[in-house]
Amino acid sequence: MNPAMQRLNVLDLLRGVASLAVCWFHLTNGNENFLPQGWLRASGAYGWLGVNVFFVISGFIIPYSLFQGGYRLGDYGRFLLKRVLRLDPPYIAAIALIVGLGFLTSHMPGFRGQPFQVSAMQLLVHLGYANVLLGYPWLSPVFWTLAIELQYYLLVGLLFPLLISKRIAVRTITFVCLAVFAFLIPGRPFVFHWLFLFMLGIATFQFRKGDLSRAAYWIHWALLTVGACYMDGVVVGLAGAATALVIAFVNAKPGKPWIFFGLISYSLYLIHVPIGGRVINLAERLPRTLMIELLALATGLALSIFTAWLFYKWIERPAQRWSAAIGYRQKLPAPSGFAPRRLPGGQRF
Repeated sequence: MNPAMQRLNVLDLLRGVASLAVCWFHLTNGNENFLPQGWLRASGAYGWLGVNVFFVISGFIIPYSLFQGGYRLGDYGRFLLKRVLRLDPPYIAAIALIVGLGFLTSHMPGFRGQPFQVSAMQLLVHLGYANVLLGYPWLSPVFWTLAIELQYYLLVGLLFPLLISKRIAVRTITFVCLAVFAFLIPGRPFVFHWLFLFMLGIATFQFRKGDLSRAAYWIHWALLTVGACYMDGVVVGLAGAATALVIAFVNAKPGKPWIFFGLISYSLYLIHVPIGGRVINLAERLPRTLMIELLALATGLALSIFTAWLFYKWIERPAQRWSAAIGYRQKLPAPSGFAPRRLPGGQRF
């Protein structure tokens, strides 16, 4: 199989949908005192599934990017540096935003609740994504997923030569070992718990690359879906399975709005809680009517999107360029029909 590259455009759609879903979940369900039980709150009840969609996307796009760049195990350090430069500047900026807004709002007249507090050690632990290991709470409820992603990067960079091996037995044994680790280390703070979702993305990459036949892919997909359902329930498993199938088979180019949301998806994911969440907290003090609830949700969503666009323009996009400037030492020409996709401004995935 050597599919046309335009199919990768669907990743913009998936990223946009996933980030908006998580954002809407926190706006409608993040403050338990804001919305009563009903259709409006229920509209975002399953938005958290966007996290699982992102895991499948990462499972696909990281080995895809490594393959395109001619990655070899000797480039492991460069690979990690590229990921740090790509992801950490927006993450650090989001931490600064949360801390700044936390201290500012806690000193505003009429503030309710406990004063905002954060220690230097808590901030330092955030930089190493080690909050769970050292017992410090996350400053944002979405940050735990970044720690899972980092663990996946550490793992896939080491296993990549096995994942693209020409020998079917090597690739199969690698998948079996990963599945075994998923059962042996099931704790949710660790990547092993989520490996079946990541492997759905990896198997889709192997299918798109041509290492798996259509029949073999369906077998992998079915087994990995069962594993994901076992680890986190049917809803999560089916969401991951559907995401993999979209990446594998959907040949659609999203419109400009979805391309936009795909571009800002990481920034929106990072900052929607401190921005949109504060709008919802303020609206909680107003008379409870459907019109006010809808206006608060629309305002929180709009401000989150606008701030995410600023984040993307001034922080994330430069970080993408810094990351793209670092190449692998043994870079190979991109195989025909599987060429690297470029984002606006020349940066790659």
